Amino acid sequence: MKPRHIAAFLALLAFCLSPIFAAGAKEEVYKMRTSTNLAPGGTVGQALKFFVENVGKEAGGRIKATANYGNELGSQREQVEMTKTGSLEMVVSAPGTGPGAWVPQLQMFEFPYLFKDEAHYVRVLNGMEAEVSRLVAPHNFIAVGGQNMGFRHMLNKKRPIYEPADLAGLKMRGPNPVYISMFNALGAAGTTTDWNEIYNAIQTGVIDGMEASPDMIYSMKFHEVARYLSKTNHIAAAVYYFFRKDWVESLPADLQKLVMDNARKAAAYQNEIDIKAQKASLDKMIAAGVQVNEVRDLNQFKEKIKPMLDQYRAKGPEWADFIAKITAIQ
Repeated sequence: MKPRHIAAFLALLAFCLSPIFAAGAKEEVYKMRTSTNLAPGGTVGQALKFFVENVGKEAGGRIKATANYGNELGSQREQVEMTKTGSLEMVVSAPGTGPGAWVPQLQMFEFPYLFKDEAHYVRVLNGMEAEVSRLVAPHNFIAVGGQNMGFRHMLNKKRPIYEPADLAGLKMRGPNPVYISMFNALGAAGTTTDWNEIYNAIQTGVIDGMEASPDMIYSMKFHEVARYLSKTNHIAAAVYYFFRKDWVESLPADLQKLVMDNARKAAAYQNEIDIKAQKASLDKMIAAGVQVNEVRDLNQFKEKIKPMLDQYRAKGPEWADFIAKITAIQ
């Protein structure tokens, strides 16, 4: 066979076999590394497990999904940075203490006495999803799956809190400036401490107390070092799933939809189980010897922090605009 005939034969053979090789080619497998600074046993941790498992199943092996919990990968701030720069594909983060580093008005999701109840809060989280994504997009994030972590109460090691005057002199931990402003307005000394350092900080006297929902307190065992829980219902806290924008956009369209749909399913699951979990955790703390009390008059607390809303509106037009949007949802 002449060289030119050999070349033609090989070309024809390659053409005929190419569909066979293409059919047998493996599809690309995408890594989806996720993390939360919260405990795996809390409702946010349970929802993350639910999300990762569902994505793994429904993607049929095309996405390899993993999750980390607590301080396995560092603080919440460090986990957010890891997502932004490419070491993670998604972080479960509070808006104000995560991407709020670049978009500080996201702190308004955790503003004292702004939301009526859990159902109202979930409506706000869902209704603001597109706006939050718009605001964080320049920082390489997409926000989806807002999750209510319950209304929060104050826990401290010194005394019950019945009225604002009882907070005088207490060093109370808050996660971002809104909480610090609230504690200062109520007469306490507000300070920041990383979530995973709270237990030791209370135990050693660096702080006197903190605040969170019952399930968050119980899942981190903070009630072991501070025995007074006062039901102030001051703030409802939330997390979103913050995905790395460039990673989501690198996925085929069907996988993008699969991931986003499952993030919303996981959020709905978490929002469903959270109310029951809050009650169960509170009951467990009472059984463990925590002294739980109602405050005498919640309006006393509301009046003390009332001027804060105008102060935050005055921070700038972006704050005023965000506050208008968040308060328009009823």
